[in-house]
Amino acid sequence: MASQALASMVTDGSAAPVSPSVLVVDDDSNAIAHCSAMLDQLGYRHFCASTSREALELVGRDTSIQVVLAEMQLPSMDGLLLIKEARARASETRPVAAIMMARDPSAEQAIRGMHVEAVDLLAKPIDFEAYSAALRRALRYLAARRGAADSASLSGFGDQISRLVSALELGGRDNRAEGAPNDQTIVATLRTIIASRALRSRFFPSDLFADPAWDILLDLSRAKLQGELVSVSSVCIAASVPMSTALRWVRQMTEAGLLRRWTDPKDRRRDLIALTEPTAAHMRDYLTAAHASFVKLA
Repeated sequence: MASQALASMVTDGSAAPVSPSVLVVDDDSNAIAHCSAMLDQLGYRHFCASTSREALELVGRDTSIQVVLAEMQLPSMDGLLLIKEARARASETRPVAAIMMARDPSAEQAIRGMHVEAVDLLAKPIDFEAYSAALRRALRYLAARRGAADSASLSGFGDQISRLVSALELGGRDNRAEGAPNDQTIVATLRTIIASRALRSRFFPSDLFADPAWDILLDLSRAKLQGELVSVSSVCIAASVPMSTALRWVRQMTEAGLLRRWTDPKDRRRDLIALTEPTAAHMRDYLTAAHASFVKLA
């Protein structure tokens, strides 16, 4: 069947821990009402649009929309082109899963759906069980895409860290000169930097500027300067990304020699983590230079 052909393209895996919003696009009001009722039953937050223009405006406005259920034959723009446009308007870190629907699905439509990686092609009126299964496949698709994005991000991690360390080494030599700020001043500078990053998330989506490696370095710099021990789970929370993603960054940073990790001797159920001495020295040089910049601007 057409739906089986499309479903076979999606890698099996666990569903995403948080259900994304679903956008239903159809010029048939009865079909929209039918889909909306099923989404309510399944507990999905959802939006509805009767035109492609309205749908694209919703995708651009609400970043929670990650599943688009579209009629194959919309009046002004067919469903497949709509999916391509929706993905173009979403950020690189926001995958969009596609579910197509048609009154009498054909093999040709199924093949065309494969070109946009549609997870299913559903026959209208849509059966509840088929609808539920298609949404589960959409969640698995999103989870797989996120995993691929994480891997791609981590693949360039070595170069990213090398550039960071090189920049700190080049800029750090003059920062050790006489009159360098004391620990208290450095801590105040660091708190200002961390607070400014937290403030940004009040005005922009946090995933827009996700930079877990830097957030981890800042948090562990703060802990070292204040003489605190930090658990791996705590620093993962500070990274402001999903726990699984943060753990991969911690592992990569540890393997790169930026961090050191050990079992807490007082509680062997948890691991502690800290900057290595070379990393701590580079971060202090950075904070010294940042403090000097703040003084000049004052």
